[in-house]
Amino acid sequence: MLQPANPLLQPWDTPFQLPPFDRIQAAHFAPAFEVAVREHAEEVAAIAASPEAPTFDNTVAAFDRSGRRLTRIEQVFFNLASSETSPALQAVEREVAPKLAAHESAIYLDAKLFARVDEVHARRDALGLEDEQRRLLERIHLDFVLAGARLGDAAKARLAQIVERLAQ
Repeated sequence: MLQPANPLLQPWDTPFQLPPFDRIQAAHFAPAFEVAVREHAEEVAAIAASPEAPTFDNTVAAFDRSGRRLTRIEQVFFNLASSETSPALQAVEREVAPKLAAHESAIYLDAKLFARVDEVHARRDALGLEDEQRRLLERIHLDFVLAGARLGDAAKARLAQIVERLAQ
């Protein structure tokens, strides 16, 4: 039997590109999260591995643009999980929460990625950034720092374990 396409992974042809709630089922979320997390990890890895010197555009703006599909799926999922939950959605939440926490930790504790963000942040006064760009840079840098990016390797590993455990 042919499976219909996952509406969370398809373009939304609804008015104002609203989620197609009438086609979304709880079973769509876990596979959609899997695809979106993998895509986001690839996008972030490409930023971290870039051979170009870090700039606002190739590091900070690129990081800000990354993970759009994941964000879209998370917004729909957590909206439904909090406003119209069901045992099926709660089961998905228990399954994906530790995976999402591990994914976020992997990003914010990535030493190569943080080194790029930190370098741009250190040069922020000389970059001629517009107010919005400067605020974005400062916000992203602070997010990394607060997530533990400046910790040593052992402390990062322990923090990632704690965050994932809390998500369970």
